[in-house]
Amino acid sequence: MFKQCISPPELDDRQLLLYLDGKGDQDVVSHLERCTYCHERANALASLQKRLTSRLYRITCPSPLELGEYHLHMLPASEMHMIRHHLGECPHCTRELAQLEAFFSTDLAPMETSLFGQARVLIARLVNSLAEPGQTVAALRGEAKGPITLEAEGLVIVLDVQSGKEGKVNILGQLAAEDQDQWTDALVELHHGGELEFSSTVDDLGAFYSEDIIPGSKELRITSKDSSIRVVSNFDVST
Repeated sequence: MFKQCISPPELDDRQLLLYLDGKGDQDVVSHLERCTYCHERANALASLQKRLTSRLYRITCPSPLELGEYHLHMLPASEMHMIRHHLGECPHCTRELAQLEAFFSTDLAPMETSLFGQARVLIARLVNSLAEPGQTVAALRGEAKGPITLEAEGLVIVLDVQSGKEGKVNILGQLAAEDQDQWTDALVELHHGGELEFSSTVDDLGAFYSEDIIPGSKELRITSKDSSIRVVSNFDVST
């Protein structure tokens, strides 16, 4: 990395952040095209933004389990009130709750009576009712244009698909498991057309991030530190 700006004064963080947001003026753009030092600083800020986004995404949202319990009126009154207030402000959770309500409006087999048992049956029924024969995947959160959730043998993986450059997409992933520590630093691999498209690792909060993904049918493979493997096949990623 170059130790100094080629044309002092160097760009400040505000100018670099405006550039990353696509709002930099022509002088800033021209400077970054010539100055490796400032360009590397811009890249470092972009990387920091991505890490913060992955850690803070939907941090205040109730979990799928809590929304299911809310719908079933199984939460204490204070928590019911908090989620009701949150639903008035959050389109993501409002859409998810509507999906849960639509699911419960169908005829269901009797569920287990325990709180955790009901949540496990809910997830399993959603997965099984939406998957095609031979597949191990179903969308739970979101529709084609929004966060989707995949389930694979005890793991729930939320993928937020965001528009990228030149028709490609960026994917912000969040992984949840009963034994979360087992999956910290797990290897995440996304395959497209039989070829490895990207690989990453899961951070200590269960998040991972990838850029410049080609839309289409995918296979997601996650390998834990103890070599446990989960594979989710034949799900679509669209812009």
